[in-house]
Amino acid sequence: MKMKKVMTLCLATVVGMGVLSGCGSTKSEFKQYAKCAEVSDYDGVEYVPASREVTQDKIDEKIDSFCTDNNIETKDYDSAIKDGDDVNINYVETINGQEKNKNDDEAGTSVVIGKDALAPGLDDQMIGLKPGTEKKITITYPDDYSDTTVAGMEAVFDIKINYIKITTTPEYTDDLVKSATDGKYTTTEDYTKYLTDELQKDTDKTADSTDRANVLKAIKEKTTFNQYPEGEIDSYVKSVMDNIESSASQYGIGVPTFLQYFYGYTDESAFVSYLQSTVESVMQEKIVVSSIALEKNLVANDKETDAYKQKLMDDNEVDEDTINSKYSASDLKFYATEEKVLDYLMGTAVQVDSTEASSEDASEDGSTEAESTESTTEAASEAE
Repeated sequence: MKMKKVMTLCLATVVGMGVLSGCGSTKSEFKQYAKCAEVSDYDGVEYVPASREVTQDKIDEKIDSFCTDNNIETKDYDSAIKDGDDVNINYVETINGQEKNKNDDEAGTSVVIGKDALAPGLDDQMIGLKPGTEKKITITYPDDYSDTTVAGMEAVFDIKINYIKITTTPEYTDDLVKSATDGKYTTTEDYTKYLTDELQKDTDKTADSTDRANVLKAIKEKTTFNQYPEGEIDSYVKSVMDNIESSASQYGIGVPTFLQYFYGYTDESAFVSYLQSTVESVMQEKIVVSSIALEKNLVANDKETDAYKQKLMDDNEVDEDTINSKYSASDLKFYATEEKVLDYLMGTAVQVDSTEASSEDASEDGSTEAESTESTTEAASEAE
């Protein structure tokens, strides 16, 4: 599920960039989108504000992460290897008398016992050995091993155990804080306050983005979209699918396999439907923003667009060339305009608590949106 969410986010971002590219550099081009719907009743939109609470659990996670970032590593030259140990070794692998792989340099190779990172069955035969031991270990690769060049073959590993790496997480103390921050903070109390303040900034920023997105979504949901710029959705979907087909060919696999591996879809038609709905959603956002921007005279001018560009550079700590490589001039103008529109909308929007929102989300017959969807699903099932 997590991978699917990441995929959805990434694809939506790419789709958004593609749909917006080349649009919005002049007011006439904003009009091209604004004419696709009658956007009204956007003042005073109600929304449930996102939580801005920084819990103790979140603070504790930050403290734990800080301690982990300052782990102390030592080398154990005396203990016997056990499952789960992080062991540094040198090795030479030979198959049929021919050298296959090796690491015989001073730095060695780190392996976590039990993960069989080098070869299946190798780690088990290192358990109980001590640093300084040299041993010849023989393993046989399974017939269905992923590396078909060695599948089913016998390999000999000449192993030298260098040491066991011991990782210790330090306690959260004044001394640790002072040392890790080069004296900028000298007590856990001061550093905890810093962590809490940073968490609050991040939480507020995320909440702001969520609130703005929800207000825009609410307007989209009550807008009837009469049309989209002719052929634009089909054109972009075709472009994406052509790129996917090309990429699949480069990997030497078919489109269905590519879609399943990279996007989690086993049905190409379902993916195309998802892609179409994603493009439509982004285009609806473009239409709503364009309509409000024109009606309220909020289209960003060159100075405002430049300021937005500078903000992107500052927030992402990149130079102008990087921004120019990722955004066209029209992209920047639209996003600068969208920021102005969202500022306006948030200035008129009304916060409500979740109880009020739940009540108002109910349909005229008293059912919630989820209940209405369930009824529709049941009706469809009965029809089948």
